[in-house]
Amino acid sequence: MSKTGKQRTHKVGTQTLRVNRVQPTTLGRMPLYAICTPDRWGLRYSDEDPDRHDQLMYPVARDYVRAIQNVLVTQVQWGDAYFGPMDATPALKLRWPIEIDDQKRLSSLIRPIITDALISPTAGFGIPLEAVPSRLGFYIPSPGSPAGEQGTFSPNVWSLLLNISMLEPMFRIREVAPPSDIAERDQQLEPLRTLADTLYHEARHCQQWFWIYALVQQHPDNFDRMSSIAKWPYSLAMSTRQDSGQGQSQAHDVVALAAKRPIPNDTATLISLKRMTVGQYMYVLNIWRKYNFVPSYLPDRAALEVEFQRARAAAIDLLQHVGIGGTSIDVDAMVAEPSGCYCNYTARPWENDAFFCGEMATAYWRADLGLGLRTYPADQCSRAYEHADSNRRLATRIASDSNGANDTGGTQ
Repeated sequence: MSKTGKQRTHKVGTQTLRVNRVQPTTLGRMPLYAICTPDRWGLRYSDEDPDRHDQLMYPVARDYVRAIQNVLVTQVQWGDAYFGPMDATPALKLRWPIEIDDQKRLSSLIRPIITDALISPTAGFGIPLEAVPSRLGFYIPSPGSPAGEQGTFSPNVWSLLLNISMLEPMFRIREVAPPSDIAERDQQLEPLRTLADTLYHEARHCQQWFWIYALVQQHPDNFDRMSSIAKWPYSLAMSTRQDSGQGQSQAHDVVALAAKRPIPNDTATLISLKRMTVGQYMYVLNIWRKYNFVPSYLPDRAALEVEFQRARAAAIDLLQHVGIGGTSIDVDAMVAEPSGCYCNYTARPWENDAFFCGEMATAYWRADLGLGLRTYPADQCSRAYEHADSNRRLATRIASDSNGANDTGGTQ
């Protein structure tokens, strides 16, 4: 409810929607993670699993894992370790450290697989083939790379890169576990599972950004407090334009493509995209403030500050003052860099969504090895977010109990 007592509304696509009041989900449960229910689109598309009661199946993730596991496990030999059939010949034999040419060969094997997932027409939110990153491969981490970073998608240069160092443990294997030893085989293949998880996670960011670009350019009226947001994608891409005869970067071309690509009129997905857009816009503006960068569509730093405050107000309204009594996001902590804590990082709608996608890839990977399939029921967020949120709640409760114990002003 608003301060005036009227039910709050949000413009989503061509529709004006009322913010939900507290009510049970379709399963008759009170929603615990309300911010996550609209995100079932594209790489994360799900439907009821006919073989498992009250569980979802993720067909795009399932098909991706079957293909990527076939390549990584049966078509590549990792040093002395080859997990394919005894009578098979690997298409690629690698040694550590992996040479640049071999990195390119490995990239060429995985590119068609993640491309098929990204452009999948399932549920209507695949991206165009032309929007699949041309820079899709590996990088060698520098000393300044964030600890634990396994991959990155950069919208301003439209690149998807994976940390090659995550594969190093594969080259320490001396004796390959047989398929019958499922637990040991799962442990040996963990670096490849991490690669498949990370690739799907970062590809989800690519998919998010394409449709964010489409939404802000085609429906700027959904963001009435931020009159300049339609120019935001172009400003991000302009920083990567090339002055050589090669013309403009792919990032610039993708912005133009997103401006014309029809957005499927799915209300839940549009809600999901609007949440991510508002959060990402505030996040990017905050980075620009930090580095004193003024984008081309704003005249000066004062205008940047005004735009940031408008974005922050919109984020508070949409993400912090949540509907359905769900989990509120501290938007100031959400955009802090470096993140104040793991909870703040995973609470970012776009990260929570990408973690979920990666976790579903991991679930299908392990199931294809012979382990149980463990996906999530409806109305739940990523495991990373759930754990971080539980820790945050516990810390808050401990702090509250401590303050109560120290309060001696009460009476018996």
